[in-house]
Amino acid sequence: MADMYDLNAIRDSFFASQSKQGAAQQEVYVDREGKVRLGTGGQDDAPLSRVPQSTFAANANAARLERERRVVATKMPANTYYEDAPGAEGWVYEISTMFEHRYVMCARFDGVEYQVRLIEPELESLPSHDQHGFHLYHSGLICLSERSGSGQPTLEEAYARSATWALGVDFVRMGRPFPFNRKQ
Repeated sequence: MADMYDLNAIRDSFFASQSKQGAAQQEVYVDREGKVRLGTGGQDDAPLSRVPQSTFAANANAARLERERRVVATKMPANTYYEDAPGAEGWVYEISTMFEHRYVMCARFDGVEYQVRLIEPELESLPSHDQHGFHLYHSGLICLSERSGSGQPTLEEAYARSATWALGVDFVRMGRPFPFNRKQ
């Protein structure tokens, strides 16, 4: 049996788990001081936290970004660019509606779905701003689906809904109801 702090054995356990070779790997744990080890140890050991041995997500993020780049290149405005400032990561794009109103938005993946934030114009500050009528929270987040504060499952869908939202908001800005919701 390997030493419980053998880094090669810990790595091998992760690799075996990630390649689904199940029975061969040992469980990996972390103690209260943050030390990573194999096995649960003896009765005198402090309580340990079991480490899930799935793949870390860096490659998944790279694959997602590559899919996003393809969508941007083929389906989004040519002016779209990726902003990677801390706290403001996402795809920034500008559209003009058929009424010639300009909207700048930023779509970002929040770990579950794509959220879109309105950057310009500042509709939230209008005296007539009604979150429900505009489908726009005071934070600038656009409501893209029925679930409160929710987005869309793909970048393409978030972009398409946000462009449709902008056209709908044009009608609201002209004193009409939002045209794409029944019962509104």
